Amino acid sequence: MTVSWHPVANAQPSEWVLSQGALGTPYAVVRRFAFGDLNRPDVWFRVVTWAPASEGRELIGWCRTLEAAAAVAWDHRCAAESWRHHMAARRSDAATMASKRPSAAELVRFYRAALAAQGVHPLRGSPPRTTMER
Repeated sequence: MTVSWHPVANAQPSEWVLSQGALGTPYAVVRRFAFGDLNRPDVWFRVVTWAPASEGRELIGWCRTLEAAAAVAWDHRCAAESWRHHMAARRSDAATMASKRPSAAELVRFYRAALAAQGVHPLRGSPPRTTMER
C-alpha cells in the first residue's frame, strides 16, 4: 500500500495577515516565533500593525497564543478607530493627530481599560478575564 505524502505536510504557518472579510484592508500582521529546544519550543506570537513594508509597521505586543494575538490585533483596530473618531470630533487636523497619537500598545491598553471599567470584555461582551494575555 502506498501512502500519498507531499513535503507541504511539513509546512507550518509562521505569518498571518489579518483583515476584516475576504476583501477588507489588512489591519495587523501576526508572526509565530519558536525559541529554545526544537522538540519543545517556547512559542510566542508577535503582533504588529499592518503596512505594506516592515518599516511602516509598529509593534502592538507579544502573545503566547494565536488566539490572544488575533484578539489584541482586533482590539488595536477598534482602539485606533475610536481614537480617530475622538480626534475628528475635536476637529483636529492631521498634523495634530499625528503628534498626539499614542503608541499602538498604549492604544490597546487604554481601550481595554475603558472596556474593563464598563465591565465588558471587548470580544465577548462580558466581564473581562482576570488574566488577559497581551
